[in-house]
Amino acid sequence: MGGSVSKWLATRLRRNRAWVQIAATMLSGNSLRQTVHTHCVSVHQAAKLVAALLRVARITVGLAKSNGSLPLGL
Repeated sequence: MGGSVSKWLATRLRRNRAWVQIAATMLSGNSLRQTVHTHCVSVHQAAKLVAALLRVARITVGLAKSNGSLPLGL
């Protein structure tokens, strides 16, 4: 009986180890996916900021050329 208990325990430990490895792989994959997503969002936000700054600069330059003054809000 002792041998069957030790075999059963060894089998359970192998299965649990396999599940832990699968869970760790899934978590690391999700972490990588989250990191990539966060990076993409940051790049997108930076691109939007640059575009907004360029629009403001273009408007400012255009107004300055047209009448030599800046609008009150800028």
